[in-house]
Amino acid sequence: MLPVTPIRQLLLLPLASMAMLFTQQAFAQGNFFEPLDVQVETSSQDGIGLLGWLIEEVSFGLQDPGAGFARQESGINKIETRLFLQYDKELADDWNFRISGNVYHDEVYRAYESRNYSTAEINVHRNRYQVRDFYLEHETDNGLYFKFGNQIVAWGQAEYLRVTDLVNTEDQFTFAQQDLEDLRLQVPAVLASFPVGEWQIEGVATWEAGLNQLAPERDEFDPYIALRQAGIQPVILDSAKKHEIFFRASRQSSLGDVQIVMGEFNNNTPSGVGTAVAQGVSQPPAFLFQATRNRAIGVAGNRVSGPWLAFAEAGFHKNRALRPALMTVAAMNNSWETKDQWLGVLGLEYSGFENLLLSVEIDSIYTQDHTANLWTDANQTGFGARFYWTAMNERLQISGVWNELPDAVGEVTRLSANFDWSDSWSLGLLWVGYKSAPDSVYALYDQNDVLQLQVRFNFQY
Repeated sequence: MLPVTPIRQLLLLPLASMAMLFTQQAFAQGNFFEPLDVQVETSSQDGIGLLGWLIEEVSFGLQDPGAGFARQESGINKIETRLFLQYDKELADDWNFRISGNVYHDEVYRAYESRNYSTAEINVHRNRYQVRDFYLEHETDNGLYFKFGNQIVAWGQAEYLRVTDLVNTEDQFTFAQQDLEDLRLQVPAVLASFPVGEWQIEGVATWEAGLNQLAPERDEFDPYIALRQAGIQPVILDSAKKHEIFFRASRQSSLGDVQIVMGEFNNNTPSGVGTAVAQGVSQPPAFLFQATRNRAIGVAGNRVSGPWLAFAEAGFHKNRALRPALMTVAAMNNSWETKDQWLGVLGLEYSGFENLLLSVEIDSIYTQDHTANLWTDANQTGFGARFYWTAMNERLQISGVWNELPDAVGEVTRLSANFDWSDSWSLGLLWVGYKSAPDSVYALYDQNDVLQLQVRFNFQY
């Protein structure tokens, strides 16, 4: 039995802490380049509809990621083929069924075997499938609506900080490189909605919704890469409670919308809950991670005036786990404190220019009972800006996003262009750049700038 001694942890901590903080902070920026809600129109005959698309994606890493990652030098890092299918059927009057999913194959793991990819990377990314929607829905004559099964519940207004958008987990295999329709992940849930006067009341209950999908071992966004480099094995424990409950009351008008959200749920990103001793001389010590149980209440709304749209959110999140500062006893024991936080968002969109949408957003986080033992400051501020421009009868779409993460610890810039060659074929080009100071906890992921080319074929029957 090899104990995880404080002295050993003290020597390894500066490297190990980088990965843990990346998991806590960066992945919280969930909706961070979502210019428009994605609505896919289905064609149907006799209540049946089938649609899908086939995507071929080639990605080139522009920099050398560095030691510890499978890819050590700049070069192609993805040759992915992805098939998406969605099937809709009307089972009876006001009863509808939908199932959808993705199948992935990434040829890069065969074409570049010399990179010594980890078994986890190959198992996760080379061949995989993903069930997306899988639900039944029904609406009665009096406005009562039910949805049972795997589904997305998108609430809130903010794009860069999750204040009231609490239900779904996210695909965080990469950061800022996900397709819009793939960012949120469906969760098994029961949703009920009914009108009360001018308000719509909704309740959602989930069971074993899981955690955000994080990159596997030695992948370019492996959140625990520094731990592994330091000889420490991360171990993710199951959530203590399997169920989650959410409520929303919303009201819509011609001038704007307002919604009030409450929930008790598991944080989708696990936090440190202690250490474990190795079971043998050849096995590394372990840091244990588990989702904390949170409660939240928040309000979100928007207001429309001509070409202007103003939106705001405010929320109180209870029992949020925050990583400790370096060289503290809590850090050496991988024990994260829980604190209550106030979150706020102010945003503005302008659509007065032809074919151009501009927006800015300011995010704020305040931690109550803050102490010097915490890594984050008591007050954290983030900022985001984006543009979305279309031309050639919307066949060409160009968008850009700049996001400064809270406390100015890092920046992410994203530029993309898509051209619809025809109703079936489209081409896409994406560049994502990362920037942080040399001593930042994000420095390990600073060399992940990427250029990506995509060809897409759409079909429906």
